[in-house]
Amino acid sequence: MAITGVSELAFKSILNSNLTPSDSVKTKDRLYGRDKQLKSIDRAMNSSGRQIFIFGDRGVGKTSVARTAGSIHCNASAEPIYVVCGKASGFSHIIQSIGSSIIDIRSRLEKPGTGPSGGLGAFGFTANFSKGTPATPNIPLPVTINDALDVMRYVCDKSEHQPVVIIDEMERISSAQDRESFAEFIKNIPELGDRLKFIFCGISADIAELLNSHPSAGRILEPVHLETIHHSDLWRIITTVSEKIGVEISPEALIRISQISDGFPHFVHLIGESLFWSIYDDPEIITKSNDTHYKIAIKQAIERTEAILRTQYSKATEKTKNTEDYKEVLWALADTTSDKRQLSEIYESSYRRIMLRRSDRKSLSKEALNHRLLALRKEGHGRIVVGSGAGWYAFRENIMRGYVRLRAEVEGVELGRGARISP
Repeated sequence: MAITGVSELAFKSILNSNLTPSDSVKTKDRLYGRDKQLKSIDRAMNSSGRQIFIFGDRGVGKTSVARTAGSIHCNASAEPIYVVCGKASGFSHIIQSIGSSIIDIRSRLEKPGTGPSGGLGAFGFTANFSKGTPATPNIPLPVTINDALDVMRYVCDKSEHQPVVIIDEMERISSAQDRESFAEFIKNIPELGDRLKFIFCGISADIAELLNSHPSAGRILEPVHLETIHHSDLWRIITTVSEKIGVEISPEALIRISQISDGFPHFVHLIGESLFWSIYDDPEIITKSNDTHYKIAIKQAIERTEAILRTQYSKATEKTKNTEDYKEVLWALADTTSDKRQLSEIYESSYRRIMLRRSDRKSLSKEALNHRLLALRKEGHGRIVVGSGAGWYAFRENIMRGYVRLRAEVEGVELGRGARISP
């Protein structure tokens, strides 16, 4: 064992309590860098009729902020009601799910007994009766906005305290009719008084992108835009664990992890978890991490990362020819934190520097690099890149920039070192 005084059981418990790359954070003590947003949400919830809309990039932590804020507002009296949107579930199904959530799940899923069953026994025909479960309320599928509001009134009546309802992943609602219904519903939430509060979450640049009708609906909502997290708060995710197990993480590792993650906490949780396991598996007694631990962690993080990111990267780069070209072009685009970059800047500031590290590779001309970027905008390359005016490029999803940095790091190319930082 590489860590003195920490059993495997204790080690697992510490990691599970602090590093959750596949789960959302639900408590304030683990939600780093979001104090400002939590304060805004708390004050908005104190405003009559005001509801919350949390929006931003995928992977930036919207669900964690929503669930933490909901738990704080409930103040341990109850858990927030959490429902997630899907392509197959429209407005009516989401409202029905909110109503059903306050009914005991066993009552909803267990079927009543079927009644008598018979057979031949020693004294002739015998009948047995199975005991059915009690009748339970059935939340009807709402047809109108008034029906939906009635479901919410039922939720309020059945709740001992003011319920908080979290509706997550609203970007998955593709139907224009369902989006319009949500907008109409939001506009009418004040009709319920202050008997409950809503927190809506979605991937978007602004509210209008998700709710493209009823401008008055926007006046009901407190917009909470989540940007990526500052380096110092990302380091706290790692150092909180290192302090509990008595192992120092090298400053260089902290810097590289925060730069690779590009401000997205998911990558810090993922790399951090892998880093601590690589330390634990070291046959030597470890008091401070080293470069070997870091390199093992990066390779493991690649293997464990979200499947959709791996698939998109592979579709963009793995071709019968020019595979290395496409990787290097993506690395160049991911070299800074800018959401969009101009061709000349990508080429001069990033691509040339990267190719100096790839001395066995022939560099592309600026024109050829532009052709590769244009190809990466097409379906055949997964549309991983989007254009933004003549000669401007960006990743379709900013979280991909962190994954590209992770892939480059494995191949010995460090990205994101535009500004030196110190932990």
